[in-house]
Amino acid sequence: MTSPAQSSSGAGTGNPTVIALLSGGLDSSIVVKLMLDQGLGVLALNFVSPFCTCSPKKDGGCRMAARVAQSMGVELRVMNKGLDYLRIVERPRFGYGRGLNPCIDCRIYILRKAALVMRETGAVCVVTGEVLGQRPMSQHRQALDIIERESGLTGRLLRPLSAHLLPPTIPEKEGLIHRDRMLNLNGRTRSPQLAIAKERGVEIFGCPSGGCLLTDPAIARRLKDVFDHCPGWDERDARLTTMGRHFRLHPRLKIILGHDATENARLEQMAGPLPVIAFTKEPGPTAVLRGPYDENDLATVGRLMRRFSPKATAENIEIRLRCDGRETTWTAQSSATADEIKSWTI
Repeated sequence: MTSPAQSSSGAGTGNPTVIALLSGGLDSSIVVKLMLDQGLGVLALNFVSPFCTCSPKKDGGCRMAARVAQSMGVELRVMNKGLDYLRIVERPRFGYGRGLNPCIDCRIYILRKAALVMRETGAVCVVTGEVLGQRPMSQHRQALDIIERESGLTGRLLRPLSAHLLPPTIPEKEGLIHRDRMLNLNGRTRSPQLAIAKERGVEIFGCPSGGCLLTDPAIARRLKDVFDHCPGWDERDARLTTMGRHFRLHPRLKIILGHDATENARLEQMAGPLPVIAFTKEPGPTAVLRGPYDENDLATVGRLMRRFSPKATAENIEIRLRCDGRETTWTAQSSATADEIKSWTI
């Protein structure tokens, strides 16, 4: 996805260009404005993954990044964090935060991708909205140094909001970027950034604090379960962790139930080759199966579905499984018990 606006971003005018990581949040939006105010060209990158807090109903993540880029007249490239990123989440070199969030490894991954774009385009550096001391895992001084070194951007990674507290970068030393126009922010408060945004005319930006679903305990448990029990897992498995109710009937079989009609439709759409189960006539959740199953498992799935179907009142409820163009039907007469639900819940 691109949003060309080269005439106002400085590209093509002979001015140096920088690669800016743009989440659409407060800090990264300010950084783009600081670069533009120096007459620099800006190419913005926005990275998305299954664990972004993007939503069609909210102006967050990539949607907000697009709005910010458009408002400032800069080109935006949306880049997907794919299977290679998920491999890093599974086994991060620098560990996890409070959930399954590998913050340092994630920054290194993103910045390595940004470094490639920098070299391809001839940009002079990569700029980010990181603030020294703002995030406990990835923005203390040692972490910032590790990220710069491991990303291959030594001397080419500029953090304008805390630049005066960090060593000067190569473009600053060469006079391509004016260090005296950078800032010295430190710590977790966002009050200075809000004041700077008002002063600089930055009116469009997202929530001042970002979000990653990998910090959510429920999402972390589900993804860890995928890594542990789903051989050959892929991006579909990762995306499915962000929706529905998740149950593991036994080490080889997982069930995902939709919460409502909207989620049922999303589950069915995302299931791909996975078996999909639904009531034939009664209202209730759609189920997606991940793993091998037998007739006893299907009977248990039927009982599980009945448990979450208060509006399904028939004594015998017909259920249909669809997979690979084939259909199987059976009936569910009873519901799973509370103890069973507790023991199966991931």
